Amino acid sequence: MAKVGVTEPAQAYAGEVIFVKVKEVGTRVERGAILATVESAKFMGPMRAPVSGNISEVNAEVVASPSLINRDSYANWVVKISADRLGEELKLLVPGTEAAEKYKQTIDEWGIDATGG
Repeated sequence: MAKVGVTEPAQAYAGEVIFVKVKEVGTRVERGAILATVESAKFMGPMRAPVSGNISEVNAEVVASPSLINRDSYANWVVKISADRLGEELKLLVPGTEAAEKYKQTIDEWGIDATGG
Protein backbone atom coordinates (compact mmCIF):
# COMPACT_ATOMS: atom_id res chain seq x y z
CA MET A 1 0.00 0.00 0.00
CA ALA A 2 1.35 3.40 -0.94
CA LYS A 3 0.02 6.68 0.42
CA VAL A 4 0.36 9.41 -2.18
CA GLY A 5 0.15 13.13 -1.55
CA VAL A 6 1.82 16.46 -2.10
CA THR A 7 5.34 17.12 -0.82
CA GLU A 8 6.00 19.97 1.57
CA PRO A 9 8.11 21.89 -0.98
CA ALA A 10 5.42 21.47 -3.65
CA GLN A 11 2.59 22.75 -1.46
CA ALA A 12 4.71 25.66 -0.24
CA TYR A 13 5.50 26.68 -3.80
CA ALA A 14 1.93 26.19 -5.05
CA GLY A 15 0.29 28.28 -2.35
CA GLU A 16 -3.15 27.55 -0.99
CA VAL A 17 -4.58 24.40 -2.55
CA ILE A 18 -8.19 25.13 -3.53
CA PHE A 19 -9.27 22.07 -5.55
CA VAL A 20 -8.33 18.41 -5.86
CA LYS A 21 -10.02 16.02 -8.29
CA VAL A 22 -9.01 12.38 -7.91
CA LYS A 23 -9.70 9.35 -10.10
CA GLU A 24 -12.22 6.92 -8.62
CA VAL A 25 -11.46 4.07 -6.23
CA GLY A 26 -10.72 0.95 -8.25
CA THR A 27 -9.09 2.86 -11.11
CA ARG A 28 -5.87 1.28 -12.33
CA VAL A 29 -2.94 3.67 -12.70
CA GLU A 30 0.51 3.06 -14.08
CA ARG A 31 3.60 4.75 -12.67
CA GLY A 32 3.76 8.24 -14.18
CA ALA A 33 0.06 8.38 -15.12
CA ILE A 34 -2.20 11.17 -13.90
CA LEU A 35 -4.10 10.12 -10.79
CA ALA A 36 -5.39 13.53 -9.69
CA THR A 37 -5.59 17.17 -10.70
CA VAL A 38 -4.53 19.80 -8.19
CA GLU A 39 -5.37 23.49 -8.37
CA SER A 40 -3.94 26.21 -6.18
CA ALA A 41 -3.43 29.95 -6.19
CA LYS A 42 -0.32 29.54 -8.39
CA PHE A 43 -0.63 26.11 -9.98
CA MET A 44 -3.03 23.86 -11.82
CA GLY A 45 -1.82 20.53 -13.01
CA PRO A 46 -1.52 16.80 -12.63
CA MET A 47 -0.48 14.71 -9.69
CA ARG A 48 1.25 11.68 -11.13
CA ALA A 49 1.30 8.18 -9.72
CA PRO A 50 4.70 7.29 -8.26
CA VAL A 51 3.82 3.58 -8.43
CA SER A 52 1.54 1.29 -10.46
CA GLY A 53 -1.58 -0.29 -9.01
CA ASN A 54 -5.22 0.30 -8.18
CA ILE A 55 -6.53 3.30 -6.27
CA SER A 56 -7.84 1.71 -3.09
CA GLU A 57 -8.85 4.81 -1.13
CA VAL A 58 -9.40 8.51 -1.70
CA ASN A 59 -8.99 10.88 1.24
CA ALA A 60 -12.48 12.40 1.26
CA GLU A 61 -11.44 15.02 3.85
CA VAL A 62 -8.75 16.38 1.51
CA VAL A 63 -11.13 16.38 -1.47
CA ALA A 64 -13.72 18.29 0.61
CA SER A 65 -11.13 20.66 2.16
CA PRO A 66 -8.06 20.77 -0.13
CA SER A 67 -6.31 23.40 2.01
CA LEU A 68 -5.65 20.61 4.55
CA ILE A 69 -2.68 19.84 2.29
CA ASN A 70 -1.21 23.23 3.20
CA ARG A 71 -1.63 22.63 6.93
CA ASP A 72 0.27 19.33 6.91
CA SER A 73 1.06 17.93 3.50
CA TYR A 74 2.47 14.65 4.78
CA ALA A 75 -0.41 13.82 7.16
CA ASN A 76 -3.06 14.81 4.61
CA TRP A 77 -2.41 12.29 1.86
CA VAL A 78 -4.61 12.29 -1.25
CA VAL A 79 -4.92 8.65 -2.33
CA LYS A 80 -3.81 5.17 -1.38
CA ILE A 81 -2.64 2.85 -4.13
CA SER A 82 -2.54 -0.93 -3.80
CA ALA A 83 0.79 -1.17 -5.56
CA ASP A 84 1.57 -4.33 -7.48
CA ARG A 85 5.25 -3.64 -8.24
CA LEU A 86 6.15 -1.66 -5.14
CA GLY A 87 9.59 -3.19 -4.52
CA GLU A 88 10.65 -2.67 -8.12
CA GLU A 89 9.22 0.84 -8.46
CA LEU A 90 10.45 2.14 -5.10
CA LYS A 91 13.97 1.78 -6.48
CA LEU A 92 13.06 4.33 -9.16
CA LEU A 93 11.99 7.01 -6.65
CA VAL A 94 14.36 9.55 -5.15
CA PRO A 95 14.40 9.18 -1.32
CA GLY A 96 13.59 12.23 0.81
CA THR A 97 17.11 13.08 1.94
CA GLU A 98 18.51 12.59 -1.56
CA ALA A 99 15.69 14.67 -3.06
CA ALA A 100 16.29 17.45 -0.52
CA GLU A 101 19.96 17.54 -1.51
CA LYS A 102 19.19 17.35 -5.23
CA TYR A 103 16.74 20.27 -5.01
CA LYS A 104 18.43 22.16 -2.17
CA GLN A 105 19.27 25.21 -4.26
CA THR A 106 15.69 25.59 -5.47
CA ILE A 107 14.26 24.94 -2.00
CA ASP A 108 16.57 27.60 -0.54
CA GLU A 109 15.84 30.10 -3.34
CA TRP A 110 12.10 29.73 -2.84
CA GLY A 111 12.45 29.95 0.95
CA ILE A 112 10.61 26.66 1.46
CA ASP A 113 10.62 24.84 4.78
CA ALA A 114 10.97 21.30 3.42
CA THR A 115 10.80 19.75 6.88
CA GLY A 116 7.05 20.09 7.20
CA GLY A 117 7.46 22.08 10.38
